[in-house]
Amino acid sequence: MPVNTLSRPLWIILILLVCAGAMATACNTAETQKTPPPGIRTWLLVKAPENPLPLNKSVNVRSRTEDGEARVSHVELYALEVPSGETNLLIRSDPAPFDQTSFTVDQIFTPTQPGHYVIQVIGYNRRGEKSESNIISFDVK
Repeated sequence: MPVNTLSRPLWIILILLVCAGAMATACNTAETQKTPPPGIRTWLLVKAPENPLPLNKSVNVRSRTEDGEARVSHVELYALEVPSGETNLLIRSDPAPFDQTSFTVDQIFTPTQPGHYVIQVIGYNRRGEKSESNIISFDVK
């Protein structure tokens, strides 16, 4: 039985439409997953140095905290590990200068001992909720 030559292009068009619909759904799902959840978010804008840092040289830790609903209150810089063995040391705390939804801050500290350091930033909103950044570690010689 011969295949109708008119039906072959229709099948191809139908298959292409189904594939296009599936791809559009997949793209929309991926875009939806990229949207961050509401609430407070904090992240570092610096990366760990590739080489050891010199002793007694100031380190600039830049971070950003955002909260569109409750607004940013302040950002704290912590040394989670220092060469002396102490942990979770508050290095500095910087308040947001006004009622704002995002706050980018440069926090300076100076390592005074040679060894291994691990630091992290924690941002707070006006409700007292917090968001921790990723950690970075580095050595000082």
